[in-house]
Amino acid sequence: MSVDLTKNFFEVFGLPQQYEVDRDALASSFRALQAQVHPDRFVNGTDEERRIAMQSTAFLNEANDTLQNERLRARYLLELQGVEFSDETGTTNDQDFLMQQLEIRGLIEDAENATDPFEELDQLRKMIKSRKLDVENNFQTSYDQGDFIVAKQAAIKLRFCERIFGEIQAIEERLEDL
Repeated sequence: MSVDLTKNFFEVFGLPQQYEVDRDALASSFRALQAQVHPDRFVNGTDEERRIAMQSTAFLNEANDTLQNERLRARYLLELQGVEFSDETGTTNDQDFLMQQLEIRGLIEDAENATDPFEELDQLRKMIKSRKLDVENNFQTSYDQGDFIVAKQAAIKLRFCERIFGEIQAIEERLEDL
């Protein structure tokens, strides 16, 4: 048994090709497929069987990771539509959004020196999570309407949100070590 590597990630897991993903169905399908192709099942198999099991497992892991992550899923959906961009060099031309990012970074710096930095950072995380949901809704609406230019901008904004969450986590870890 091997996974059809020519199928897209949604097809592999039997999911509709859309932004909203049924995480329970994804997890269930992932576990079932992993159980069929996991390399441990082919320890005594031929070299080819072991190689195919490794390829299938790697493909399933990448597919699962992509569909579990909102940003990666958005990017993947756009790539399926022929829209390509780089997470590292792609940027948005939305000046209001960029200004918000600068303001948020300033608030994060201020929170680090607050009386209760963990509470301040938690409040910022909630605010950013709310904004991220707005960006996700914008992506979904734009994508569903076939406006891939706007959807691409939303996908890029998701990367900004991820980075801010990472900055907050790094500060919390640094504060915990003090």
